Amino acid sequence: MKFKVNSYHFKLLRDYERLSAFKEAIDDYAESCEGNKSPDGEMVAFDLGCGSGVLSYFACPHMDKVIAIELNNSSYQLAKENLKEFDKIQVFNDDILSFDFSKLNEKADLIICEMLDTALIDEEEVPVLNHAKKYLKEDGKIIPEGILNSAEAVFMNNHFIQYEDDEYSPVYIALGDSMIYSEFDFLDDIDCNFSAMVDLKIFDKKELNEIGFEEEISKERYEKFSFKDNFNIKENKLKINGIKLTSFTKLNENLICGPTPMLNPSMLVPIEEIEVSCGDSVRIKLEYVMGGGVETIKTEVLDIIHN
Repeated sequence: MKFKVNSYHFKLLRDYERLSAFKEAIDDYAESCEGNKSPDGEMVAFDLGCGSGVLSYFACPHMDKVIAIELNNSSYQLAKENLKEFDKIQVFNDDILSFDFSKLNEKADLIICEMLDTALIDEEEVPVLNHAKKYLKEDGKIIPEGILNSAEAVFMNNHFIQYEDDEYSPVYIALGDSMIYSEFDFLDDIDCNFSAMVDLKIFDKKELNEIGFEEEISKERYEKFSFKDNFNIKENKLKINGIKLTSFTKLNENLICGPTPMLNPSMLVPIEEIEVSCGDSVRIKLEYVMGGGVETIKTEVLDIIHN
């Protein structure tokens, strides 16, 4: 099937890894439901933030009814046009957070909601699901099921929030391993006001040698920004000025998808610049409002834990 899309949704459709992950999750759900239909005999899916309608299209063969909701009017018009041949799909132009689900007189067996972004900060996945899952059947499922967020210490050239995607490659170097700092199951009620103490371990000298750190920072992309001036490996000194946040989308129990060009590209967040020793750990307070936007991000360096 050919979809009518704008430039943004064209990029979404070209992200085949993202699309195939969601299609696989929807197909897996349908397979798990075979021979185990809803007691009322009708299988219903909600596609929240449906965009151009591609996920509703994937769900349609497996469901008796699909309710697709999209706030953006131009995206709604695309979805309405793309899905007009499918009697089982109803498309609404509405804000999900104020949508009156009770008027549908039915609850969902499945909620599909791809209002995702890195660490759930900018898009409204969490507030939308907190509202909509009241209309999910008791044994209902959500795709994706949840998300895992990780952080690692970095030194970066620009001291502002940057995404790492197929259009923009920020210049930075990782100074420690990535660690999981939060995990969420979307069936749970989630507090949008997130706060955590994150301990980030800095590479020791042996680890720096193993990754060829000194050779790496001698490359042209780092020389241009004088990265070498911020590191003195002989004296065991490094500087960090940012953290890299990476999200992993849990589509179902068996399927986890890392960043793709249009799904949760990693985010670089500036912190107070500090000098550390190789092998140290840095304790950072990380706060933000999920669905509140990147302007809600706050960081504070609390402690340097010496090796």
